[in-house]
Amino acid sequence: MRADIVIGVIDVGSPKRGKLGWAILAPNTPPVLGKDLDAFIDTMTLLGADWPLAIGFEAPLFIPSQREAMEVLSARRGEGSRSWSASAGAAVTTAALGVMTYTLAGLRKGLTKATATTDVNALPEHPGDTFFFEAFVTSASKGESHADDALIAAREMHALMISGQTFRSAIDETEVFSLLGASLLRTNWTSNLAVLSTPCLVVKPGFDHHG
Repeated sequence: MRADIVIGVIDVGSPKRGKLGWAILAPNTPPVLGKDLDAFIDTMTLLGADWPLAIGFEAPLFIPSQREAMEVLSARRGEGSRSWSASAGAAVTTAALGVMTYTLAGLRKGLTKATATTDVNALPEHPGDTFFFEAFVTSASKGESHADDALIAAREMHALMISGQTFRSAIDETEVFSLLGASLLRTNWTSNLAVLSTPCLVVKPGFDHHG
């Protein structure tokens, strides 16, 4: 059971067009929501001085690899009809590369000594150390705004962490190419090349993560 981690989620979209929203859940304080990406980075950096962090991006953060040619663009297992390679999925996957890399680079400037992990069995314990995950908010669970969607995902992550139970990812893929891993390498959060082939946890409100 972990209730001492600050959780931040970004619903990925275009900052210029107002299509991006974020939410932050910190212990003993009301949720904070916003649209300004720099404000998210600044706030999470400040909170990272005192708390370990969990940061999620609402966008596909890894894609399947080592499939048959005819299946190379098929949906990830658990994705259903909202495939990462379909028009909307492909657009947000590409946008995630820019938004995620910008965010990780900004956080790294203030959290120079922090470590990164995608291992759900090794959640961070020290201030600044960060657990990264994917959020997957489908139409049935969506709120009224991008920030609402981010808050819905953050609350789901919080519920999983305080449950005291083991939980599983909503996407069941083992052979992957990780866009998150590529961004972590590019922004100097890690030098371990294994992150390129490691799937991260996918948190999906409405999914039975304990099943």
